[in-house]
Amino acid sequence: MGTFIGHISPGLAFLSFGILYAFKFSLMVLRGQKMQLVSPARPPGLRACLKRIPAEGVMKILYGTLAVAAEFFYPPGVYKLTLYNRERADYPFIHPNEWQHATMYSYFALSGWVDIISQACLPRRVVLVESIAIALAFYIEALLLYSHMHGKERVENSVHSLLLLACFLVCLILTAEIWRPNDHVLWFAKTCLVMTQGTWLLHAAFILYRPFTGRPWKGDDMVNLMFVTSFFCWHVALNMILLLAIFSLTGLWHSRCSGRDAGPAFQGAKPTFSLLLERVHGAGLPSQYAKLQAEEEETQLLQECDF
Repeated sequence: MGTFIGHISPGLAFLSFGILYAFKFSLMVLRGQKMQLVSPARPPGLRACLKRIPAEGVMKILYGTLAVAAEFFYPPGVYKLTLYNRERADYPFIHPNEWQHATMYSYFALSGWVDIISQACLPRRVVLVESIAIALAFYIEALLLYSHMHGKERVENSVHSLLLLACFLVCLILTAEIWRPNDHVLWFAKTCLVMTQGTWLLHAAFILYRPFTGRPWKGDDMVNLMFVTSFFCWHVALNMILLLAIFSLTGLWHSRCSGRDAGPAFQGAKPTFSLLLERVHGAGLPSQYAKLQAEEEETQLLQECDF
């Protein structure tokens, strides 16, 4: 990870996960879906199992495994899968950065396997175990980021400190989700912070290794450190705007699909926006749909009496 491509690749991974979360949670909110800690029993069989394999789990395994392999064997011909130097008498540890990065990526890959086993293989999905696995992966990332900053220059430390802040906030949100799995605020806060980790890693690659000016940033210049913090704040705002745009596009797509699929039998169905308002504000005044339904029942009763 201590290279240009070492920051670009995890940045793209986190950004892709954030975008996936944005579409996933937007659709769940619009459809009124909830997370169930233990799902109902599902049909057995290999074909049914393969259909239930989650894209998120596959992405975690793919990204994590490729990243671990790249740490030890990239560029081609390099071999760093050794813990200590046997050529020296004191057997010192070697390649500490690579082993730290591989440990972090392995936990995300492990979370992917947990997702697949829970959602595709087990008779019942256990969301609680999935939540604990991904929370553990982010806690490991935060721990390794904290120890990864020792002995680095001030600019690099500032960049990684802000990344650690975003990671730690994700850890807190994931911990809260274990007890509140259906909190919409937690869903979108997590999504925004994961996307921020991705875009910040992409920006950090250019700050540390390929600055646009062609000259490295001066670590002793306080102005540079101030702008690093400002850039991070801009990333948070831009990702919030991106999240809002994704939610809006998802809402438009959902409303068009709902209107296209609605037939005469569903003309009196309650719109999604009304459902969302009732979930936010709780049980309130009867909706327009309820009034129409009551009028139809009264009319039908009068007709039966006349008959």
